[in-house]
Amino acid sequence: MSWFVKVEGRVYGPYTPQQMRAFVAEGRIAAHSQISPDRDGIWAQASDIEEFRDWLEDLGQRKQPEKRVTPGARPANFVVIAEIHSENAAEFAHALAAYGDLESITGGVWLLRGPTTSAVLRNELSHILGRDDKLLVIDASHDRAAWFNLGREADQNIRELWSRAH
Repeated sequence: MSWFVKVEGRVYGPYTPQQMRAFVAEGRIAAHSQISPDRDGIWAQASDIEEFRDWLEDLGQRKQPEKRVTPGARPANFVVIAEIHSENAAEFAHALAAYGDLESITGGVWLLRGPTTSAVLRNELSHILGRDDKLLVIDASHDRAAWFNLGREADQNIRELWSRAH
């Protein structure tokens, strides 16, 4: 089964149920979002479709994760970029929200403000990710970065680029 989403008259999709569940978890699909199993079908609000209603309710029950604070860390601004191919997108977004104020920018890109470090975020969040998932955390306040599973070449390129003198 696949799903379509209508936003301001434009139709997007098809998306798998797994993708749609991840969109709900990321806040990209809300209760009022227009959803249809057919591109030219009848549109309904996500909250009127049982499957989406359950996902929205699950999200509501988990909406406020227990906040996590890294000892000795001052609040910082982070850009978090994740390419998640596994079924763990919802769990990842929920865990990320525990580290501070979170804003989803686009699929797989978040801004976070919280008292932690890029290394702590990488270490804690990488446990949730699958072997084909990728993660890049940039601490925009302290000019630091940490990453997971980007590959040897990307690792080397990042290190070389960030260590160059201006």
